[in-house]
Amino acid sequence: MSDSMRFARYQSVINVLLSKPYFYKSDIYEALKDEKTVFIGRIISELLRDCYITKEGLKTKPRYYWSTKKKEFKTERWINQRVFTATVKRSPCYDRPRERLLRLGPSELKVSELLAILIRTGLQGESALQAGEKLATFFGQALENLSFQGRGELKQISRTIGKTAYCQIMAALELGKRLAQQQTAEPTSSYRICNTTDALTFCKHHFLRLAREARQEEFHVVLLDEKHKVIKSEQITVGLLNESLAHPREVLKPAIRESAWALILVHNHPSGDPTPSLDDKITTNELKKAAGILGLRILDHIILAKDKALSMVEGKVLNLP
Repeated sequence: MSDSMRFARYQSVINVLLSKPYFYKSDIYEALKDEKTVFIGRIISELLRDCYITKEGLKTKPRYYWSTKKKEFKTERWINQRVFTATVKRSPCYDRPRERLLRLGPSELKVSELLAILIRTGLQGESALQAGEKLATFFGQALENLSFQGRGELKQISRTIGKTAYCQIMAALELGKRLAQQQTAEPTSSYRICNTTDALTFCKHHFLRLAREARQEEFHVVLLDEKHKVIKSEQITVGLLNESLAHPREVLKPAIRESAWALILVHNHPSGDPTPSLDDKITTNELKKAAGILGLRILDHIILAKDKALSMVEGKVLNLP
């Protein structure tokens, strides 16, 4: 159906409604026998939602009448807002985001168009493309921040973001992060950690996602050979860092298994403050003593917090030669 035909349908219904000081739906259905009752009912509901009309009487058969806002009602403008919308379906086929991606490749699409493809479908009054434009405008060049948003937070920006759209956006962003991580990751064995600066540099790079995205504390160890080359890193526990979760037996087991010469302790603070807690200090001292008994050296304990990192050696919190 063309835009002009859709406009005419709206106008025929509105004209009948405007001619009556009050009405029942059945009256309008009778006056417009050739029009679908669902379409008439939708127009009445939209006018009710916009407070141009009100209703009274029985819930099963309410009577509708024009409110005092009738004098503000502009028929042509109101209909235009419903007929001439920027919906993806009404765009020329070749100009729709998915068709543009197939024709030109994903690199040629704007961020808003890529998001529109993930959102897929819009709602009455807001297309997927409009929702994508809202998200692109809100987050600008900081798309990383988009991945940290909850479903409710995105829905406040665009009511089109339902459960399905939210899951698709988050899945796409996660795939992008993993791809970027694979492309930029260097072989672990190429790293040599000879001092605190090396330790901080390695941990900031290797544990970037742990620092920025983890919502609970995780304890990791980085194992080194006798030449201070990194053998591997291994997660020990997930949860609050304390004596039971970072037990010497579990922390040192990977070092013994891999015949490591030394190790670096690493854990994160989701709070964003890398300042070591009393539990951090106690745990590190116990691990240092246990490692010494086994002939292992703990070179440092790095605490990561968002975009910050603290070395216990550099901060002189502990003396870990």
